[in-house]
Amino acid sequence: MKESLPINKDILKWARSTIGLTAEEVASRFSKTEDVILEWESGKSSPTYPQLEKLAYQIYKRPMAVFFFPDIPEEESPQTEFRTLPDLIVENFPSELIKLYRKAKVFQLNLEELFDGNKPVEANLLDRYSLNSINDIPELVSNIREYFDVSIEDQFSWQSVNVAFKQWRKFFEENGIFVFKDAFHNDDYSGFCVYDELYPVIYINNSMPLSRQTFTLFHELGHLLYHLGGIDFRDNSVTNSFERQYKIYEINCNKFANESLVPQKILQAQELIVSEERIVELANLFSVSREVILRNYLDLGLVDANYYRKMADKWIADAKISREESEGGHYYYTHKAYLGDTYINLAFKKYYQEKITIENLSDYLNIKVKNISTFEYYAFG
Repeated sequence: MKESLPINKDILKWARSTIGLTAEEVASRFSKTEDVILEWESGKSSPTYPQLEKLAYQIYKRPMAVFFFPDIPEEESPQTEFRTLPDLIVENFPSELIKLYRKAKVFQLNLEELFDGNKPVEANLLDRYSLNSINDIPELVSNIREYFDVSIEDQFSWQSVNVAFKQWRKFFEENGIFVFKDAFHNDDYSGFCVYDELYPVIYINNSMPLSRQTFTLFHELGHLLYHLGGIDFRDNSVTNSFERQYKIYEINCNKFANESLVPQKILQAQELIVSEERIVELANLFSVSREVILRNYLDLGLVDANYYRKMADKWIADAKISREESEGGHYYYTHKAYLGDTYINLAFKKYYQEKITIENLSDYLNIKVKNISTFEYYAFG
């Protein structure tokens, strides 16, 4: 008879319930019956080590060690994390989003270990700036861009949403805000952020077009500048239904993101002709989506709501076709994009300094030990 692992059965049940999965759904991942999962949670039996590893990292998105704790750990919940959202919205988060939220929390634990509990930078961006009801958003954006040392001429020189996203991500991470990506498998959400005084994290839906990912990056920075977690919803009708303060948060984060990427003084100095060709030219100039430029046209009264909706719907349909045609890709390059160069470099540096084992490195990168060298080859060329 195999020896049971000394895991805490209550934590097994807690980990499943807090990510919003039923025992039947977990059982399907192992091709087992629901009764097997319930036996694990009752203490009648236990998963094997490989099964626990799969539960921890692939399903519940929690560190392995937590399942051996004597008590259920105290932690932030989505309800306390996303205080800028109505309770009803948070209570109805899909399980995919809750899993990604847990994954973001694991990354924060990883960062704490990799930095030995120290801040990544002496004073991060959120120590220097904040967003509140009395802010002059254009002035705040101007100060942050100056701190990043990014002129509008620099931005115009990128001429590519791919280059733009990489550059902005680099500036964020150099200033203590880590950016991770994943396929959300749910296009209702473009991304979210999890606030922490030491290790704030932004999580981006990699299934979105890169231009949308860039907008989400700054929308979430807006939430972090409130020193709170937040979410970027793909459909504005969701946030339009919010009341009072909840709606104000979203409006200000959108204003902040738009001003950061398309400063109004610069935009209004351009030739603002109402044509799809000109809108595309401006989108390429600022390295943003056509919809961002079109929204500015709408706010400036250059187009009406019908024109906006007609063009936005057309571009969304085009993007969907383009995405379907380009689905697939190289696993290791995709994984590199998910983790980001800064985090990957940090983990490998610790490994080569012999401060962590290859097993630790495997956990941090979510790559099997046998595949570490292959991933390293693709990550560093």
